[in-house]
Amino acid sequence: MSKSRRIVNILCTLGPSSLNKQAIERLEDRGVDLFRINLSHTPLDKVEETVLAIQAHAKSTPVCLDTEGAQVRTGNMDENVVVKDRQHVRLTAETVVGTADKICLTPTSVFAEIKPNNMIGLDFDGVVLLVLKVDDEGADTVVLNGGKIGSNKAVVIDPAPKLSPLAADDVAAVKIGLKHGIKHYALSFANCADDVNLLRKYAGPDSIIISKIESKRGVRNLDEILEASDEILIDRGDLSREVPLESIPFLQKAIIRKANIAKKPVNVATNLLESMLVNRKPTRAELNDIINTMMDGANGLVLAAETAIGDHPVGAVDMVLTLIEHYRRSLEGYRIEDLLESSQILLPSLHGQNPTDFLSETKLSYISTSSKIVAKLPAIEVGLETAMDIEQIAHGVYSPLNGFMTQDELESVLDSNRLLSGDAWTMPILLQGKSQEFAAFQPGQSVRLIDERTGEATAILHLEDKYEVDLESVAKRWFGTADKSHPGVQRFMSRGVCMLGGPIEYLAPASVTRSPYQLTPEQTRTVFDIKGWSRIVAFHTRNVPHRGHEHVIANACERSNADGVLIHPVIGPKKAGDFLPEIILGAYERLISLAFPNAQLAAFSTYSRYCGPREAVFTALCRKNFGCTHFVLGRDHTGVGDFYQADENQKMFDSLGDIGITPVFFDTVYHCEKEKTTVESATPDQERFRSISGTMIRDLLEQGKPIPEWCMRKEISDWLLEMKKAGHPLFVTS
Repeated sequence: MSKSRRIVNILCTLGPSSLNKQAIERLEDRGVDLFRINLSHTPLDKVEETVLAIQAHAKSTPVCLDTEGAQVRTGNMDENVVVKDRQHVRLTAETVVGTADKICLTPTSVFAEIKPNNMIGLDFDGVVLLVLKVDDEGADTVVLNGGKIGSNKAVVIDPAPKLSPLAADDVAAVKIGLKHGIKHYALSFANCADDVNLLRKYAGPDSIIISKIESKRGVRNLDEILEASDEILIDRGDLSREVPLESIPFLQKAIIRKANIAKKPVNVATNLLESMLVNRKPTRAELNDIINTMMDGANGLVLAAETAIGDHPVGAVDMVLTLIEHYRRSLEGYRIEDLLESSQILLPSLHGQNPTDFLSETKLSYISTSSKIVAKLPAIEVGLETAMDIEQIAHGVYSPLNGFMTQDELESVLDSNRLLSGDAWTMPILLQGKSQEFAAFQPGQSVRLIDERTGEATAILHLEDKYEVDLESVAKRWFGTADKSHPGVQRFMSRGVCMLGGPIEYLAPASVTRSPYQLTPEQTRTVFDIKGWSRIVAFHTRNVPHRGHEHVIANACERSNADGVLIHPVIGPKKAGDFLPEIILGAYERLISLAFPNAQLAAFSTYSRYCGPREAVFTALCRKNFGCTHFVLGRDHTGVGDFYQADENQKMFDSLGDIGITPVFFDTVYHCEKEKTTVESATPDQERFRSISGTMIRDLLEQGKPIPEWCMRKEISDWLLEMKKAGHPLFVTS
């Protein structure tokens, strides 16, 4: 989802779960608007280190220092401290490790404000004490409600004491922030405009102050706080320590309304996705809360524990992004039927569709016409490759195509690499035959398309155009050559000069044995959603995996901050000498179990055209339709022989601009003997580098010899040799 289209910001607290290169880069890639450092949980001697760690990996996302503010907390406690009703507990200003009998409170200035009969709450909905007596060294209390007491837990005193809005460590942290260019500061427990002005005095006039409304005094002085602040933040957790929990939803609405009137951004925090601390998916109540918060008028949503200490920090951000985008689209209006369909909203739209279109609009439309009427239609028998094209059109793999190309569509693709609609498209998708085979058909007819493997009708072509082409001219424009030694040219020029164009209506898949990995775009998108993936690299291949493939898969995932990779081998007809589909899939099963747990294996039911840069873009667009966001491209991707230059793929992508899927380019990968690793290079060092050669791999397998481990994992090499020894063919023979 484009950050420019988002209407609600995301503020994200970083902590043990997310203070690392991978998480920060992935969160920034999602478009998080602000990275928050909670000074209540970051010691002063760690602040600079934390700031530098974030800035080292975040290229553009600003950092916000969130002060401790006027907050009373428990000191360090022994483990598992529990107090019981009616027990007496001593509160002290001494720096001691707390026990069930004696507890330290900070800041020590709070003891000047504590009075007999004050009620003191320790942590949210936990221990409650009543002050009995106050002296120069502390206070004696009795437990009204027992429970567990932990270290550094918030303390609420009623009536609330007046404390300095900034702790000494806050002032020191602001100085560190200014040293490193930080402009954003959140003021905890903002109680009045003077508190805001004090922070601005230290942070500077050009600072952005986010005042946190989390006390009764803050709510009562909201108007003056809004005027003095750049933004506000409603901390529902701390506010609910002083205000009845059931009043919080109404206070939230009232505060947001006031901020909206004052034209000051308002953010909302606490318990947005608390269940995602552990679970991959939130509760329905949490989803409703977030949607209602946005409908109230909130400008920003704050993730705290979810991203700081939760098990799924990136997943939590993805869930918020999904809800924000759903909310944005809801402002334009939804049909009820739209809401009944699944839509993985963070994945790219099907090519040629608006982002607001649902995948359901491209679901298979099985014909409802009587089978007796269908049976009377004239018929054409189609081969395996055309049958595959029919299924890919029907399943949306070739979106936005809805059938075979007319002459105008073909000319547009050959001339401009675009469809008549203007959408980028580089691959002719043709229903091709000899003139005598199609002699009886004319535009306006409907024609059954019969799969030659089964004799079954799989689709109806609504014929709009019938035309003949100059094969040599089209071949030169399509493949860049008319040389019949090019396998794609040879296939095209052997099939005839007559083309039939028009939309198809799907009947049913052919009743043939199918690979268990033969997934549709709807199915891959569903799998990605279940896995919680929103950044997916697609890897296209027609070979078994070697070390070069491993290098580009691993590095593509790192470069694109991906959640996972779709390994997507082509399983359609191949040229002699290519690996058989079942061998490729079996080898990748083993690689995934050995090295790539975040990989999804699927079979791409199409065939290679070997047309270099045109096919590179085509295979990328197909993976966009499967739900992928990035696509691996090597120097000789989908080429053959010496027909295409190494830089032609990149030039083609550059000429088309943004097509909705990001290419990840790689130079040729070699094995470096000196460093014992794989390296990329456009100009190989013959003395240091070994070529990872597919030809060498084939030759060794043909001879029954093991492949060197620097070239292929032993486990995969051994399996391939076992298959050969068992009499299972490895290669296409004709």
